[in-house]
Amino acid sequence: MKKANYLKAMCLAGTFFILFLVGWESYLRLRGFTLSYNDDESLWANARKKVYDTSPAAPVIVGTSRAKFDIDLETWKDITGEMPVQLALVGTNPRPVLTDLASDPDFKGTVLVDVMEPLFFLPDGSFMESSAKKRLAYYPRWSLSQQASFHINRQLEDHLIFLDEERFSLNSFIKRLPIASRPGVFVFPNFPIELHYNSPDGQLAFTDKFLRDTTSQREVQGVWTKLGLLSTKRGVGSDTLTHIIQSVAKSVSQIKARGGNVVFVRFPSSNPVWEAEQQAYPRKLYWDRLLAETGVAGIHFADYPELSRYKCPEWSHLTPADAKSFTKDLNRIIETKTKWSMQNAISRNIQ
Repeated sequence: MKKANYLKAMCLAGTFFILFLVGWESYLRLRGFTLSYNDDESLWANARKKVYDTSPAAPVIVGTSRAKFDIDLETWKDITGEMPVQLALVGTNPRPVLTDLASDPDFKGTVLVDVMEPLFFLPDGSFMESSAKKRLAYYPRWSLSQQASFHINRQLEDHLIFLDEERFSLNSFIKRLPIASRPGVFVFPNFPIELHYNSPDGQLAFTDKFLRDTTSQREVQGVWTKLGLLSTKRGVGSDTLTHIIQSVAKSVSQIKARGGNVVFVRFPSSNPVWEAEQQAYPRKLYWDRLLAETGVAGIHFADYPELSRYKCPEWSHLTPADAKSFTKDLNRIIETKTKWSMQNAISRNIQ
């Protein structure tokens, strides 16, 4: 009798659980949410495994959220026949990832580096390196069981919206509680829950709802203000800046010594963010010096009318439509400036 009661209880609990999941998924779909993939350590590690078969036609992208929003991976693939490897991380100093690639004796590919000055020119050991260091530490320890779990979960993420932990996990809802910063404790401001979605290849794109909602756009602009993106305070200088540029030059030399390539890209920003960045990081002191002392080709959006014509809706990232045309123009400019053949993949396929 007890066994029968246990069985009934299990069936009843299972039924309620399934009804809850169906109801939760249906609710999210009715709200207009789209599928989005967890931008976690496993997604990054899966991309990191692919860096050994790269070329100018399919570079490794190292950088910040601007590279994740502004380079449309599918458009790049349509042009060259190959998909770039997206290793950029949101809100993160990209130099540790560049150093990791430079230190990998098996890496001989091409690196496209996103130079967002407020993050790129941070001193070693800053808080904004933590996300990169966490993933760099995770990758060598990515076990077979974790890889299997990642691929199984990927199949589920293809169909279920509620598996997006960044937006719909319990922790994400707790972080959205209206808790103000207080002395000694900084509470990171929240972005709108319907801000963007993440593709399985690491592409970020604004949602249609966000692009239609000027209130949400102003909300994100307020976040940039709280995070200091509108600060005009001069960035690092003196020995700290010299050390940063020397460390980047060392990484570039290591990659080139193995037959690899590097190109720096300064992605668009708009309005107060762009104005603040120009004051805090004058080109002559930062961008120009970086190119001169590393010997790397650089593409600054302000130097090209076809790249500088865009306006970022929240001052820092391009819309999905603009990312497509920006990617086409950027691809052409890279090929023209570096003399790299961006059609390598297509040529090989034709042969």
